[in-house]
Amino acid sequence: MKVGAGFYDVPGQVAEIGFMGYAVPKQRGRGLLQRMRSRAFIIGDVTRKENRVVYVSVDNGMGFQIVKTEVAERLNKTFAGLYNDKNVLMSGTHHHSTPGGTGGTALVDITTFGFVKENWEACVNGIVQSVIRAHENLQLGLIKFNTGDVDDANINRSPASYLNNPDKDKYPFNTDHFMNLLRFESLDGKTLFGMMNFYPVHAVSLNNANLLVAGDNKGYASYLFEKDYNPKGTLPGQGKFVAAFGQSNEGDVSPNTMGPKCIDTGLPCDFAHSTCDGRTEKCIAFGPGNNMYESNTIIGHKQYQAAKNLFENATLYFEKNSIVDFRHIYIDMQVRQTTFFLFSLSNSFIHSFVRLFVLVS
Repeated sequence: MKVGAGFYDVPGQVAEIGFMGYAVPKQRGRGLLQRMRSRAFIIGDVTRKENRVVYVSVDNGMGFQIVKTEVAERLNKTFAGLYNDKNVLMSGTHHHSTPGGTGGTALVDITTFGFVKENWEACVNGIVQSVIRAHENLQLGLIKFNTGDVDDANINRSPASYLNNPDKDKYPFNTDHFMNLLRFESLDGKTLFGMMNFYPVHAVSLNNANLLVAGDNKGYASYLFEKDYNPKGTLPGQGKFVAAFGQSNEGDVSPNTMGPKCIDTGLPCDFAHSTCDGRTEKCIAFGPGNNMYESNTIIGHKQYQAAKNLFENATLYFEKNSIVDFRHIYIDMQVRQTTFFLFSLSNSFIHSFVRLFVLVS
């Protein structure tokens, strides 16, 4: 098979711009802590050129449809239909220290007071350029696979809600600890040129008091891995080796492993409601470091170290003559029949939604 990897910057504005994620209007950028990047991987069939799949992990809050649509259109024009909406998959790391205004909807762009075309363009262009670089780096190669646990890097932020799951006793933990990893290398194994993994943890080690644009714990893990596997002295973002720490099933999974406490008293929050004296904004999770920047480093390093161990011991998964194919289908949700389930939402989620609703109204 053919495989390729590439990355490109997607920073946008870093000062005097609202961040996307926490829905806090006063969280406005004052500078740059770490550059954000788009990391693209292409896997293609050797005999059928049209059978290619593109996966992009981008340091951004979300993979918004308005971004995906434009990326697919530009790639479709650039490569004469080779890459398009059907075979390009885009995923955000979901960190909350990203320049906002790129969603194209009121709900997510309200805290930036509307759509910010400059940030949207920086994101779209960065993703497109990362795919172009991955295409230029295409070569015959192998993909190896490994999986393992990452311990002490996440907790469930809504443990009371989790206890309402009827099948909770089937699992040893109330969060997923698995990391799945793919290793990309040349046919002879002498050249390593990429790694992607999937591990569930919110990229929110940096809380809403942070005013510096950064990739959070997953961005830091990528930085460490790329530093290791690119030639010594290579500046960040300049090497050929690309390492993506992709997002997984991180719904109620927090990196703040010391758990929540009341910021005014230091006492534990109310377990069932995640409140302090009935107020959610006083209940804040911390750790494992002494401050958010140290915590970001610790959680990022845990993911990096786990990935490195899995990477070094990965075994052959796809051989050179493996067939690559994909399936894509559109679903009209306006006519789709669904079954509704009653479930419990954490108070923190409800509070954030209500706060956004009030701002929009």
